Amino acid sequence: MITVKKLSLGIAAAAAAGCAQAPNRDEKPNIVFFFADDIGAECFGCYGGTEYETPHIDALARQGILYTNMNAQPLSSPSRVQVMTGLYNDRNYVAFGYMNEDEHTFAQLAKEGGYSTAIVGKWQLGRSRAMIPKAGFDESFCSQVEMYLESRGERQTDRYANSMWDNNGKHYDFAIYGPDAMQDYAFDYIDRKVEAGEPFLLYFTEPLVHTPHTTTPDDAEWDDNYGSRFTAGADTANFKSMVKYLDKQVGAMVQKLKDKGVWENTIFIFASDNGTSTRILSRTADGHEWRGGKGEPTYMGTHVPMIITWGSKIAPKVSQHLADLTDILPTIADIAGVAVPEEWKIDGVSLYPEICGKEANPKPLVLVHFNPLWPTTPSPKASRYAMDDDYAYFWDGRIYNYREDPEFKTPLMWADAPEQLRQRLSPLKERVDEMADFYPDKPGAPRRFPYKTFYDFAPPQNPF
Repeated sequence: MITVKKLSLGIAAAAAAGCAQAPNRDEKPNIVFFFADDIGAECFGCYGGTEYETPHIDALARQGILYTNMNAQPLSSPSRVQVMTGLYNDRNYVAFGYMNEDEHTFAQLAKEGGYSTAIVGKWQLGRSRAMIPKAGFDESFCSQVEMYLESRGERQTDRYANSMWDNNGKHYDFAIYGPDAMQDYAFDYIDRKVEAGEPFLLYFTEPLVHTPHTTTPDDAEWDDNYGSRFTAGADTANFKSMVKYLDKQVGAMVQKLKDKGVWENTIFIFASDNGTSTRILSRTADGHEWRGGKGEPTYMGTHVPMIITWGSKIAPKVSQHLADLTDILPTIADIAGVAVPEEWKIDGVSLYPEICGKEANPKPLVLVHFNPLWPTTPSPKASRYAMDDDYAYFWDGRIYNYREDPEFKTPLMWADAPEQLRQRLSPLKERVDEMADFYPDKPGAPRRFPYKTFYDFAPPQNPF
């Protein structure tokens, strides 16, 4: 993809970094974290994509900071545990669809800083309605909480047409189309918080563009009558319209904040949880056609978009340094004016200095500890590796130059690498070797709470 090389992407990279005006710390900025599902950087025009319509997201890139080397985990639940806690998965990941409820979260820090907090969208972190407020959220409107498998049937699904949504753990709401119901709740939340004069953190965990790749309400062939979400999983015909609808929702959120008069004082973060489905092929402006990397321990699996705006306070720039989902927690803490307790020992670094036009905090490496730990079947793709600006070092000695080989097809073994390269990569090897006994599908940290995940009860399946 065009962003694999260290290029400016033709956006306002030459603009001087910095806030157009100094932020007023007496007036806390609102925070909207818009977290898309299953879409890699190659799908967006601002990252060189040519296949899909993403004008609203591309517009964000022209008015804020576009991160060209942003990384997630290759799969949803590992990424969601990581982003919530600011820790790499080797320290607290237990099983797919689960997070121990005593983990520290960015929402708890925002509450400490005086923010109202809400999560709207996909949960997938444990089958317990009581857990969401414990994680620091004052309000919630979510799918995949307690009701999930029970809601699947001929006319009910868990995220799109005819879906059921957990409204603050009190009752379930029926939605003709889940993302629209999410948007309605989020807009009402914004209305209430603006009217009350309260700073707010809105974590909008968008289900688009996760499978099934089905029609949206904007399609002429829109049909809200289909079976379980897995029946259409292999069909990619509607992927383009789903990307377009995702972009439409980003644009609508931005416009809502502008209409309420709070856009200039809202830090808006757009990112994604992992690479695109492996069923999807996407073209980029450099002439390549890329297969999505969801579930794959490759750069195509981890390379996701991230754009941060703050009204007109940020001079547009392209940021090419390493970043990953662990950086979200300390960034939110800095925005809220709250110190992260040292005993949390987080792995992320704050992006807030860069948002304010100062020098970026250094991030020497990104750790990918990818071990989904499906309760029903082992993962043959489980891997552990670390990345610097150009290379990835794996636990078994493989080395890849991901700038030239983002699909990780041609390894160089550590024993065969030049001494100069081994010296450069020694910090990566040292971090990976901290878990010297790693092997694919190694059991994770113990569960400390009695609730389960939906996947404990599911038959073995290929999720990709």
